[in-house]
Amino acid sequence: MSNFTFLNAWQAIHDNATQSESSVYSEPRTCCFYARRTLEKAVDWMYRYDVSLSPPYDTNLAALIHEPSFKNNLAGGLFPKLKAIQQTGNRAVHSDSVISQDEAIQILKELHHFLYWFYRSYSEQTPLSDQVFNLELIPKTLKIDANLVQQSAKKLKQQAKQLAKSDKSQAAIEAENTALSAEIKALQAKITAHKQAISQTVDSHNYNEADTRKFLIDLQLKEAGWDLTHENDLEYKVTGMPNSKGIGRVDYVLWGDDGLPLAVVEAKNTMHSATKGRQQAKLYADCLEGMYKRRPLIYYSNGYELFFWDDTYYPERQVQGYGTQAELQRIINRRSERQDLLTAHVNKDISGRYYQEEALRHICELFQEHRQRKALLVMATGSGKTRTIISLVDILLRHNWVKRVLFLADRNALVTQAKNEFNRLLPHSSPIILSSGLATIQNRVCFSTYPTMMNLLNEPAESRLLGSGFFDLVVIDEAHRSVYKKYRAIFDYFDSLLVGLTATPKNDIDKNTYDVFGLESGVPTYAYEAEQAYADGFLVPPVCMSVPTKFMRKGVHYKELSREEQEQWEEITELDDRDQVLPSEVNRFLFNEDTVDKALAHLMAHGIKVEGGDTLGKTIIFAANNDHANFIYARFNANYPKWAGHFARVITYKEDYAESLIADFKDNTPAKDPSKPNLTIAISVDMLDTGIDVPEVVNLVFFKVIKSKVKFLQMLGRGTRLCPMLFGMDQTNPEHNKQNFKVFDFCQNLEYFELNPDGAVDNKQKSLSQNIFEKRLQIATTLYKTSEADQQQKEALATFRDYTLDLLHHQVSGMNLDNFIVRPKRQYIENLLSREAWNILDKSQISDIVTHVTYLPTDANDFNANEVNDELAKRFDHLVLQMQLEYLESKTLSQTLKLSIIDIAENLEMKASVPNVAEYLSFIQEIQTDAYWEHITLPMMEEIRIKLRCLIQFIDKGKKEIIYTDFEDELGDGEVKEVSIVYTPNSLAQYRKKIEAYIKSHEDQLTIQKLKRNKPITEKDLEVLEDILFQASGMESKEAYIEFYTDKKKLGVFVRELVGLDRAAAKDAFAGFLEASAYNSTQIDFINRIIDYLTVNGVMDVGALYQAPFTDIHEDSVDGFFEDAQVVNILDTLEIITANSFFDGDVSFG
Repeated sequence: MSNFTFLNAWQAIHDNATQSESSVYSEPRTCCFYARRTLEKAVDWMYRYDVSLSPPYDTNLAALIHEPSFKNNLAGGLFPKLKAIQQTGNRAVHSDSVISQDEAIQILKELHHFLYWFYRSYSEQTPLSDQVFNLELIPKTLKIDANLVQQSAKKLKQQAKQLAKSDKSQAAIEAENTALSAEIKALQAKITAHKQAISQTVDSHNYNEADTRKFLIDLQLKEAGWDLTHENDLEYKVTGMPNSKGIGRVDYVLWGDDGLPLAVVEAKNTMHSATKGRQQAKLYADCLEGMYKRRPLIYYSNGYELFFWDDTYYPERQVQGYGTQAELQRIINRRSERQDLLTAHVNKDISGRYYQEEALRHICELFQEHRQRKALLVMATGSGKTRTIISLVDILLRHNWVKRVLFLADRNALVTQAKNEFNRLLPHSSPIILSSGLATIQNRVCFSTYPTMMNLLNEPAESRLLGSGFFDLVVIDEAHRSVYKKYRAIFDYFDSLLVGLTATPKNDIDKNTYDVFGLESGVPTYAYEAEQAYADGFLVPPVCMSVPTKFMRKGVHYKELSREEQEQWEEITELDDRDQVLPSEVNRFLFNEDTVDKALAHLMAHGIKVEGGDTLGKTIIFAANNDHANFIYARFNANYPKWAGHFARVITYKEDYAESLIADFKDNTPAKDPSKPNLTIAISVDMLDTGIDVPEVVNLVFFKVIKSKVKFLQMLGRGTRLCPMLFGMDQTNPEHNKQNFKVFDFCQNLEYFELNPDGAVDNKQKSLSQNIFEKRLQIATTLYKTSEADQQQKEALATFRDYTLDLLHHQVSGMNLDNFIVRPKRQYIENLLSREAWNILDKSQISDIVTHVTYLPTDANDFNANEVNDELAKRFDHLVLQMQLEYLESKTLSQTLKLSIIDIAENLEMKASVPNVAEYLSFIQEIQTDAYWEHITLPMMEEIRIKLRCLIQFIDKGKKEIIYTDFEDELGDGEVKEVSIVYTPNSLAQYRKKIEAYIKSHEDQLTIQKLKRNKPITEKDLEVLEDILFQASGMESKEAYIEFYTDKKKLGVFVRELVGLDRAAAKDAFAGFLEASAYNSTQIDFINRIIDYLTVNGVMDVGALYQAPFTDIHEDSVDGFFEDAQVVNILDTLEIITANSFFDGDVSFG
């Protein structure tokens, strides 16, 4: 006897099932392999004979069981069983992990449940009898030696290949046997009738879903390497529980190699929230701590949600997987090995600037003192974000806070650049760039682009290289961009510390980014922005020049051209019936040689030069598009052929070996051959907008329109980096160092940001698929109730609604629960797998779908031949859905949308020669009549959508052919623009700039040295200084100079206020207050505010201490942070600083 005797009518399925059953005790791995093979045989049979099933895109088991029509066909609760059989079967063949007898028995039970349903649904036997799994019917074969079991894993791989080959041959033979066709059709018809009849009867079989859910938790644990084969792993008895017996049974205990418990797992029923198990799990941890003198970590789950709680350090948090033994041991060890971050030494060779140390201190305090796990750094482009992160990694590694780090960026060039910096500054971290070909990862610091990481995480669970606990720290570059894309799922997946980096000004970062990091909007963990960096001298400011070209600002007008140029215009077919080319079309539709030639000539003449003024410095030209970039390149070579195409190159994503071109652009090694100079001008579209560090860049050319403030500032950041000795070999001579860079704007970007300081609104758009899903959901659920009186119209609306719900259900049914993005939302998805669930959705359910489901990826095939998953067709869907939704809400028809559809119909009519279009030609013509739209209804709009969506592909895309002209353009001289969002020095700043320039070129001038560095001065010092400042001011008379600049202040104070106090001198004066061991971060921040004030203002009156910004944090200002004696010390220090700027006989001006 066997548990599968009832399957005798299906010989192949029966034989494989009994083979699985006979191997339970002798070879559990073989049992699971044949269970999966049995499932394959049954599923193949269903697709062959059940006409309600639609074959998927692939014939592998995963694709077959995930096909929506197949999932809809199953009884509720069966799909997780099939997943368990599939996953465990995969492990049997592809993994060396141990498979226990208990696991094999559970898989056999799950197989039995499915095969009973299969038998009930497709058997011709009457009456049907329920089948109950009987453990006693399993053959009592002895378990063989463990080594032979391991050997069988290798044999199974070979056996699986042989059986697959045999199956393929058999399928080919059957496909060619036409004699079977009539028999198959007869059986298909019989099955259809049988299913209809059986659907009317009640299925009383107990599918034991609770056991399945627990088994799936087992599988999740096995994914993390927990075999659960030891007697203490499950239902472990503990003492000390607060119940009458003082005893409890822990669902799972995860043990360390030292024999001590690492973690407890409490499994709750799926009907309850996972948090229902929190207290019980905590009590079990208490008991185990009492028994073993070490507190275990805590997990609790309901099969959908999984929570992790290290209650010795952090509050609970939701995670996406269990930690491996090594990962959990690492967390346990960290309790005693973790060292104090607040006294951590910062390697100044990596990040020695004051703001980098402040950023590190803020993060360290956040992680240690506040027990937070997420931080967001806002640091201006060029200020050393990567160095700061390298220092952070260095500190966290040295102090045993992390072992493995992941650095994510959105481009290969940025990943390579960051990896090279780690290699140079922190070589012992053994940095590596991840790829899909890696078998293991031993390196401490890993780098990856987002797409590569997505691919790694989308691997099947049994072969996935990275578990959710693999990394201890994840760093995301350009965090403001990443959180809006699907890539956010990556850092939701990893249970790690998270640090985001961005150069976007803190007030321009979207609230959603702050939400990801658990921060108040506008308040990052630390911010060091461009204005401060310019003032500190850590970045160089731009000199922005707006250069007008007539064509790019006013367009090209036929009537304004010369007679010869008009003749050229008339010869261009694309310009027929046109009398102008709009400014927006220049460099997109029309490329004019003279426009580019003049712009390049202006750059070559006025751009910043190097090598003694003989050679243009490194330059980036931002082109409008790839065609434009190539046109600029061609014109440069035409005008400057002597450099043989080496001086300027196009660097875009479309270029082969673009990374090597970037490397060439960064290279500053002197060219060996003058005729083959180094790559100096990089012509780019988007590739060099962000993240690429080339300090030698001194010219930026904007040949494209930019509306986004964030993007504009990022592009400007390509020029802000310091570059010592760019113009000479004496670093102490300021004139030999890069002091600014030039911006040549040919597209009125500077004028735009003058009028629009915030730039265009940067909408975080939803994907097309998500928009379609949400609109369909809104339409369908609104139509649950209709006030339509006409019965025929009412039925038509109901049909339209049900079809719309069918589409939604189909999309959700195709969501792969193994996908790491989908998996955390499976609770919501499983509730929607039944088509009936969609018929009445309440407001709460609709909200859950919008929040948790609409954006998820789906593997669903085309719903039918009309619903092809094509982008153009989907865009047409969205157009019609928008019209349907507006009509449903307002009962009026959008004329704009209506005209758009009529326009599409007109274009289709011109394609009547295409057979697909000809089929619907009369309908296409009818749409263009007023009569059709007079009594339009939602079902009629749906008919338009269904009939036309697949025809959109035949409409000409309308891409204009690029035309090339050589009309004479007009170029202005260029005007220096001061734009507030870029850098706006005021008159005082201009004067300070002159004084600073004098100081840097005359460092032997004693008085200014003393004032700047907080040294006492004499009367003679001031007399010399007065003459110097007058000469430096450039004013015509000394009287005017005195009246304009001094305002009756003592000369020394006046100069100090202009030049400010050297930051190092200010920090030296307050050195005693900056010791982290003596003062906390709030106190040190307060002192740094004083230093900031002195750096800008030179001196500080005591009264200023009791005004903003010093009262922003505490209304009592300094008295609220320091003891009385400390306050006196601070005030004394301020008096000494002020006293050093004058002497008793110093006189006032005026």
